[in-house]
Amino acid sequence: MNSPNSPGAVRAFSVLNGLTLLGVLLQAVWAGEFIDRTDRAAWVTVHEIGAFVVVVLALVTAVVAAATLRRASSALALGALAQLVLIVVQTGLGEAITEGGVDGLIVAHVPIAMLIFGLGIYLSIAGAQLRRRT
Repeated sequence: MNSPNSPGAVRAFSVLNGLTLLGVLLQAVWAGEFIDRTDRAAWVTVHEIGAFVVVVLALVTAVVAAATLRRASSALALGALAQLVLIVVQTGLGEAITEGGVDGLIVAHVPIAMLIFGLGIYLSIAGAQLRRRT
């Protein structure tokens, strides 16, 4: 792995965060494909697989941030960890909605998605600012 605070480490973080955000965006698209549809099974499966991929991407992003960037930007490392926690919570809520039939949790699931988007955008901006300094 790149040395702490190196341009390569910041670039790796930025790419991983971007992929995580792309995954979150695709999750919203896929959810839109199955909400209020009777033929929804395939899109629910795609959404579930996407959730797993987003969790893995968020985990790798948080590890890279904690391992290589925490000295340069503790806010970046803490933000990446917070994003991982929110994504894991989001995934748990999604499972409860889909597998448990607890549709009332949608009222939390959607706003948490917006928090994840906002935090991911913040991390993108903070990563770009750090890239300019290194």
